[in-house]
Amino acid sequence: MARGDFVTPILLASKDELRYVALSFNDMGLELSRRVREADMHTCELEVLNRKLAELSATDGLTGIANRRRFDEALASEWSRAARLRTPLALAMLDVDWFKKFNDHYGHQAGDECLRRVALVLAGCMRRAGDLGARYGGEEFAFIAPNCDEQHARQLAAKISNALHSLAMPHQLSEFGYVTVSIGVAIITPTAGDAPDRLVKAADAALYRAKEQGRNRTVFDDGAAPFAAMQPHPVAQAPVHTVGYGHS
Repeated sequence: MARGDFVTPILLASKDELRYVALSFNDMGLELSRRVREADMHTCELEVLNRKLAELSATDGLTGIANRRRFDEALASEWSRAARLRTPLALAMLDVDWFKKFNDHYGHQAGDECLRRVALVLAGCMRRAGDLGARYGGEEFAFIAPNCDEQHARQLAAKISNALHSLAMPHQLSEFGYVTVSIGVAIITPTAGDAPDRLVKAADAALYRAKEQGRNRTVFDDGAAPFAAMQPHPVAQAPVHTVGYGHS
């Protein structure tokens, strides 16, 4: 018992008063063993619950993808990693075009379903380890792509846009007739003294220019990496989403 063995009974040699002491010790040992097992089970249950709580705290309740808190944590972590490894980090900000009009026209339930579908498309395009799609707030989404070059950033933006076009969610108050997104992309290789806010501001500025230039397009930040303009890529029975250079 001194070694923590509460199960092996004490052997009894005679029926004297020590027998009752031994029986008491045996009962105590069994009870302690039972309580240790219960404590281990409770510890495992608590660990599972804590993991579930952590997942819930990092998940957007409406769309089921990463929320703003998870996004901020991932961005800070990937920014530090990129600075250490001297690799480029891409960030894209996505905004559902004329979403307020969609919400007002079709109703809030339809608006929620629209956001869920956009989130599903975004999550489905995040295939590499480290890529993260998140709901940034309202009708705005974002994705982080570590060690991402120009080609991969373009491919991701085109994949998301094409997938949404394929869904062809009707939007009567959009000039395109379907739900579309505007995307602003920035790529930066962090250096000493840089902060993640620099990347967020660059992507947000590119998103603003995408909306300013007519929406339903992707614009790359011209201060983050030397991107050439991409030719528009038509999608069958869907509006054309263009990708261009970030001139104001």
